[in-house]
Amino acid sequence: MYYYLTMKNGPYELVIAPDNYPGKRYRGRYCYEHHLVYWQNTGIVPNETECIHHINDSRRDNRLDNLELVSKGDHNRIHHPKAQTTILECTHCHRKFERLARDVRRKRKIGQTIFYCNRRCMGVVQGRINGKKPKKRSGVA
Repeated sequence: MYYYLTMKNGPYELVIAPDNYPGKRYRGRYCYEHHLVYWQNTGIVPNETECIHHINDSRRDNRLDNLELVSKGDHNRIHHPKAQTTILECTHCHRKFERLARDVRRKRKIGQTIFYCNRRCMGVVQGRINGKKPKKRSGVA
């Protein structure tokens, strides 16, 4: 490895790219150090649908055993896992449905205890559907 001059670009290191480096360059001269390390050891440069993931999440640790090539979709799933959900029962039709657990916790914290599977069930219970008109609000035309 013969790249010594480095500069920071946010959490990553930019290094001077060798002349034969086939990957993307910045300012015509620099490349990301982790891309260069991966290319030098595997011969692979990530395409537009791939990226190099730092396994231990330290973006300055550019050892080959800390780098892996993953699709951008997989990379997003690694860093943004699916939010937890909870199963609720509709107050009106008693059908089971899912909601984000954080939303249910927030609503229960402010006192909400009734949950509906959709707006139709909510409207039926609140008297807005099946021939009943909603109450007029003052000041609304």
